[in-house]
Amino acid sequence: MTTPDPNPRETLRAAASLEDGMAALRTDIAALHQRSKRDRNWIIGLAVSLLLDVVLSVVVAVVAVEAAQATSLAEQNRQAQTSSCEAGNAARAVSVSLWTYVLDQVTKNPENQTPERAEQIEQFRRYISTAYAPRDCANPGK
Repeated sequence: MTTPDPNPRETLRAAASLEDGMAALRTDIAALHQRSKRDRNWIIGLAVSLLLDVVLSVVVAVVAVEAAQATSLAEQNRQAQTSSCEAGNAARAVSVSLWTYVLDQVTKNPENQTPERAEQIEQFRRYISTAYAPRDCANPGK
């Protein structure tokens, strides 16, 4: 058997206080739950942002490497073009000296020289000097 409460008002006041405490605790738990959900969303957002930063950094690094290789290839191409130009100049110089030798041999014999023939040989020398002129290897496009 239970004994009757000697002070029912005190018990009711304690119960009301306990109920108020429980209501406050429920409010605090709801606020903590909401804050926890917001914090989880921030963490997910930061993780996605970090992942995108890493991916973007890798992409930038790959593009930088490709650009460096393209620059290297362009430099190699320029050097090959300069070498080819210089080799062409050397070949043209050989051709000029060959034609100069031939024309000098033709003009050695004064008996074969007529004014018309001398003019033709001079015109041919001018043609050779322009046709076999050396190219500017420093500025290959010009």
